[in-house]
Amino acid sequence: MTASYKTLNMIPKILRHLIHFYNRLRLRNRDFTLITNTCIGGIMYHELKLRFLSPTINCGIRNHEEFFTFCRYLEHYLSLPLDFIPSQWKYPVAVLHGEHGDITVYFTHYHSQAEAQNKWEERKKRVNPNNTIILMDGDNCTEQQVKAFDSLPQKHKVIITMTEYPEIKSVWAITHPDYRQAQILEYGLWNHTIRWYELFDYVHFFNTGKIRNNALFHNKKENHQAD
Repeated sequence: MTASYKTLNMIPKILRHLIHFYNRLRLRNRDFTLITNTCIGGIMYHELKLRFLSPTINCGIRNHEEFFTFCRYLEHYLSLPLDFIPSQWKYPVAVLHGEHGDITVYFTHYHSQAEAQNKWEERKKRVNPNNTIILMDGDNCTEQQVKAFDSLPQKHKVIITMTEYPEIKSVWAITHPDYRQAQILEYGLWNHTIRWYELFDYVHFFNTGKIRNNALFHNKKENHQAD
């Protein structure tokens, strides 16, 4: 392998390091709880080098209506014990039996029930009720589901979709022609250097609650999140 080839392979790593450094430099809001329906929250926390202040790290709530219920009655569901059920996958699955319906939680990146239980209980104690942000990977949501998300009581929220809904304040859409459903965490741009969700200026969103594209990669008018 030639030196020039090695240097070429290092470029994406260097770019990612610079992007992460830039994002951490811009971040002012550092004690927020990020509630997500997929692993995207854990990746964002990790890349910003923040402490995990959320129990939804490394797990998912796959049913959209259940995720809406979980967010709407967050304090209630975080007060409930996990009830682990038989899993057809190599990771644990648990149910929160609540007054407003059951919520199934898939602990995708955990190897045992004990590990999942410990991390869930440990991190839910860190939740900041005065600085809670909801971010949903909703690229397969229907318009009705997007509207249901927008009706959640949290003001600081965003749903990432594949379709633009200009009339819905909490929407940010990936409309790039090369993007495909369920690729949101993949490196799809800049020679596999940029994850798809990084087209969204999530640092600005964490700081201000305002939804806009990332100016590093493209320019577009800012959407307005409710104050």
